[in-house]
Amino acid sequence: MKKEIRAYKIILFFLFLTLGFSFICAIFYVRRNFILIGTNPISQILFHCIVQIDGADPVFIKGIIKHIIIIPFIVSTIISLFLFKRFSFLEKIQEMKIFSFIRKKPVLISCFFFLFSFLLISEELRLPEFIDTYTRSSTLYEDEYVDPAVLEYTFPEKKRNLIYIILESVETSDYSKEHGGALEYECIPELYELAQENITFNDNRGYEVAPGASWTVASMIAQSSGIPLNIPIGENDFVTSNKYLPGAFSLGEILKKGGYHNELLIGSEAAFSGRNFYYEMHGDYTIHDFDYFVENDLFDYDTRVWWGIIDRYLFEYAKQDLLKLSEEGAPFNLTMLTVDTHHQNGWVCEDCKEEFPDQLANVYACSSRRVYEFVDWCQKQDFYDNTTILIVGDHCSMSADFSAVIGSFERKGYYTLIHPVDGLSYSENRILSTFDFYPTTVSSLGIGFEGNKLGLGVNLFSDEETLCEKYGVSNFFSMVSDRSAYYDNHILYGFE
Repeated sequence: MKKEIRAYKIILFFLFLTLGFSFICAIFYVRRNFILIGTNPISQILFHCIVQIDGADPVFIKGIIKHIIIIPFIVSTIISLFLFKRFSFLEKIQEMKIFSFIRKKPVLISCFFFLFSFLLISEELRLPEFIDTYTRSSTLYEDEYVDPAVLEYTFPEKKRNLIYIILESVETSDYSKEHGGALEYECIPELYELAQENITFNDNRGYEVAPGASWTVASMIAQSSGIPLNIPIGENDFVTSNKYLPGAFSLGEILKKGGYHNELLIGSEAAFSGRNFYYEMHGDYTIHDFDYFVENDLFDYDTRVWWGIIDRYLFEYAKQDLLKLSEEGAPFNLTMLTVDTHHQNGWVCEDCKEEFPDQLANVYACSSRRVYEFVDWCQKQDFYDNTTILIVGDHCSMSADFSAVIGSFERKGYYTLIHPVDGLSYSENRILSTFDFYPTTVSSLGIGFEGNKLGLGVNLFSDEETLCEKYGVSNFFSMVSDRSAYYDNHILYGFE
């Protein structure tokens, strides 16, 4: 009986200890990989837990397995062996009072350790805040949401093309202090120049990254549909080929109504986070991703890095696609996503220079030059006279190292609008969020619609207050984070 009880206690001790160490290791892993501005980290973690991970960075997945499963298991095994198995060469140490005490009450002590580590991880993930938010309800959508699907759109006689460049993790904090940023040096001078010379609506001070829009796919959805990506608890099939926010109505769907050719160009696999489902369902986009380039012998799979194709090649593919699209005769929307500046420290390509003490800053500098060169190339093409370019950072950097360099600076996303349709007026004192890019982009193409709102976004070429201006940023974002029966029923599940 004693042996059975002892074995039972050892098993429980091992389980509680392993879970406790998993929580402790998870804290450090979250701090390094899920630094999110404006969103509780649980939102992104849950999203990636319940949707497919095709195309995910293998290093990222291996990191989760290593740090949250393997290391805790090994540490717990070593501790358990040390406590419960006698080793002659460790006999004196194993007989110390503290170890004898643990052996007398192993389950109780390991349970306390488990509870303590659970409290720590709960604090790190702001679990009470998440529960509070999830249990609160809001009438934001009933009060403010404008369903883009029910509106009529008027297109100009000569429809404008759109080039929409989404920059991975680029924010105004990357500017030098001299230019209103957080750094001692200017690592994105070309992007700063583009913003200064073009439209930013608020004197180049950036945009507020909204909750439910602070990781890449969520930001892409918010920018193009005017809604956050809120996560349904308890269901893991809300992302499928015919069921990805069925109640949303996106920029791509508006443009498709006007006869546009929509294309999504990304260097990773579009299946990651279900991006292929979203863009195919909402705008019938042609998708050129890593799989496309490999299947069409445009890229060798063996030369894959990180999540796929580095930006150096992606921009060359973009030039080729733009020339083809411009020859087809139909207006086009080319939406592209960069990746080199992804956390932790970016991808150092052969064009990167060692200019700054931080690796990610050097990658930002390289990306800045590349985007500027691409815009300059576009401006020299025949199609540019009738083309609008929008450049938006998808969210603030999640890099723990770079965040430490930035410090307590008030972080905002980067953006600039280049060459909109003539005749639009705007002010330079706006407070805008991720959602406002949707109606503003539509308006920049000369497309008319009733009112000034689409989704939760407000057209910045109008005098109407954005919801950040109307409610205040913190109050508005609190309402966005709250649960909404309207969002769940009409947008997430598409019920009438």
